[in-house]
Amino acid sequence: MIVTLLIAVFGVFAASVLRGFTGFGFGLAAVPLLSLALAPAKVVPFVTLLQVLVSVAGLRAAARLADWRVVLRLAPGFVLGIPIGLLLLTELSSNHVRLAIGLLIALSVAVLWRRIRLPPRPSRGLALAVGLSSGTMNGLASMGGPPVIVYLLALDHPPAVTRASTIVYFLFASLVTITPMAARGLVDREVLLWSIASVPVLFAGNVLGGWAFVRARPHQHRLVALLVLATLAAMLILRAVAG
Repeated sequence: MIVTLLIAVFGVFAASVLRGFTGFGFGLAAVPLLSLALAPAKVVPFVTLLQVLVSVAGLRAAARLADWRVVLRLAPGFVLGIPIGLLLLTELSSNHVRLAIGLLIALSVAVLWRRIRLPPRPSRGLALAVGLSSGTMNGLASMGGPPVIVYLLALDHPPAVTRASTIVYFLFASLVTITPMAARGLVDREVLLWSIASVPVLFAGNVLGGWAFVRARPHQHRLVALLVLATLAAMLILRAVAG
């Protein structure tokens, strides 16, 4: 029990620091770490609920800076993509899913590394496609963040606007995801107790990450985001190849 608690506390803290700095990455970091201590059926609703809590707490500050037009254009595609991802989940093997997502993220990182930029107001079609891919990946592997992160980083926005837009988008995505989970009884008493117990660590890590963001140089935000995505891509590809 003590080992489980320590792993859970470390996982939540590390993921919340990353999220506080970049505006994303909580689920990407927390799910694999917490899976070492908790059953996967508990980890996903636990992480999603924590994502809702920390995003709601930071919504007031993020709402003032976020590019709401971009977020609202991404939302319909996300909603449409979730059932597509759930359908593919029944047709594809886990390793094929990991390999496809890993290669997609690696390609996206390579494009961003070359400083490819989008116009401040991309077309509705592109926004729909990005939201759709995000929703599909979320339904397929509970990992819908990378397409949106790549999209937001490619826009010609200051880091503070990118971070705020990411926070707002992931609050929406978490609320959309947690609703069917709660309806299916996945957010049970145990998940709620773990979530309540994790609140102090969750917000401490988020404050620390936010403190680091304020003191970081603009290029460091982009660099950390790209490194996180590249690491995730490598992990997924290696896991798929290793079987």
